[in-house]
Amino acid sequence: MKPLSVVLIFLIIVIPLVLINDTREDLRVFNEDQYKRYSDDFQAAVDDAGDYLSRLEMQPTITAVHYGRERQLKLDQDVLSVFYSNLALKFGLENNRAELNNLKMHMPALVMFGYSGYTLVTLDDTAGNGGEKELKPVSWPERPYYYKLQNGNLLYFTLDDNARVYDTGTNEFYEGDYVELAAETSLAPINSLELFREIRQSTITTLVEQDMATAINRHLELVKRMGLSIQFTLPRGLQEQSIQDVGMMAFIQGYPLPGGELLDAYSLGSGAVMRRKVLIGTRNAAGRRTAYGESCLPAGANVIESLFDPEEAARKGYFVEDCAVR
Repeated sequence: MKPLSVVLIFLIIVIPLVLINDTREDLRVFNEDQYKRYSDDFQAAVDDAGDYLSRLEMQPTITAVHYGRERQLKLDQDVLSVFYSNLALKFGLENNRAELNNLKMHMPALVMFGYSGYTLVTLDDTAGNGGEKELKPVSWPERPYYYKLQNGNLLYFTLDDNARVYDTGTNEFYEGDYVELAAETSLAPINSLELFREIRQSTITTLVEQDMATAINRHLELVKRMGLSIQFTLPRGLQEQSIQDVGMMAFIQGYPLPGGELLDAYSLGSGAVMRRKVLIGTRNAAGRRTAYGESCLPAGANVIESLFDPEEAARKGYFVEDCAVR
């Protein structure tokens, strides 16, 4: 065989292999870029919804107005609307209701973390106006961050160091920060502020994990009724999360991307924690009750108690003097 013929045969064999390998590499890079883009978009949508939720949660503290269940459900729906609309826009599904419903089917549950409890959101299939099935988000009743103490009393955490203890024997509540509660009632086995914070975090993540497992099982029944085949598992790393701020947690599993990859993403988005403003209740010689912010407490003031927020101060007959808002 002539040398030129050997070279031609070699090129005929090698060039297609090189092209195939280049094509496979290009496809791999494309799929990785697609996966990263969709993962980032999912995280961004959760971040935006978490920030929006944080601002809504701040309003009751600023205005000293606590919303009833009906109003709270409306706020939950507002957050969900922001999340789904943002996600649809980022995924290019804003004008495709069927594809948006398909996207929702791959998200078995959302969690909205509030200051003193969290709300789980799942999907329900209801009949629309035309008789077709319609996916509707349903908010579960808010679950408080509660922990049972050794003496049987219940400790209700918040996202900062304030908490409430319910005394099951006397049917009374004790409220304040860790130091005040430890002085008022037994918090065993929580014997330090560090342990208080550790148990708060493990309590929140354990409760969420339990409810998530229930929500996933419930969602699998919905998926089966819709004639789909999607498998879900609890997102990994939930126990390692540090829930310190008001925000949203969401996860998506098995969502098909344009390149054929399946998107699995778990995101936690939050804003600034809604910390309560501590006020110091005082009484002067004339009997006038005044609640001062910590930064403007007069020297030598006759301190009576710490107050959880301005609403509590007003309810107990204090005039509020907070230099921080002047």
